[in-house]
Amino acid sequence: MTKLVPISIEGRKWIQLSQLSSKQAQQLKSWLPVNSLKKILFQGMELNECVDFSTYEYWFRSRHVSNRSQNALDF
Repeated sequence: MTKLVPISIEGRKWIQLSQLSSKQAQQLKSWLPVNSLKKILFQGMELNECVDFSTYEYWFRSRHVSNRSQNALDF
């Protein structure tokens, strides 16, 4: 799984769920606490289903490390 590059808006970093595959987006969405998804206005456009990059990064790292450990145990 490739890590996304964030969108920087007004000094904060974000990712949109639409940047992920549908499977990954669903996994992240089900992992997030309620009301974590935000709508962000950027250059006159409304970006839906945005997640703070630090939250995404934590999810990505924990998922990536978890998958690596599991794969190492597969014989």
